[in-house]
Amino acid sequence: MSGPREVARAVEAIATAVTGASGGLGGLGGGPSGFGADAPGRLGELGRELHGTWEAALAARSREAAAAGARLADAAQALRLIGSGYEDVEAAARRRHATES
Repeated sequence: MSGPREVARAVEAIATAVTGASGGLGGLGGGPSGFGADAPGRLGELGRELHGTWEAALAARSREAAAAGARLADAAQALRLIGSGYEDVEAAARRRHATES
């Protein structure tokens, strides 16, 4: 079974991956021409509107991923503190047991 410190390392790795992925979302989907934004008339207007909606959605998902990464990093830190406290209690119990024996 993994202890809190091992779990903290795994959570930290996930936090790093999620935070890193948040920065890459902006490059998805290509440019406005992929949505037909360069077409004339109403079709071009719809393409530009769709591209704007797409860009806004990607920006929102990027912010959400960055926030999730930060929350995961906070959780990893909390697990490290828990692990440290657990180790302190274990060490104290071993010392007590050694002096009682």
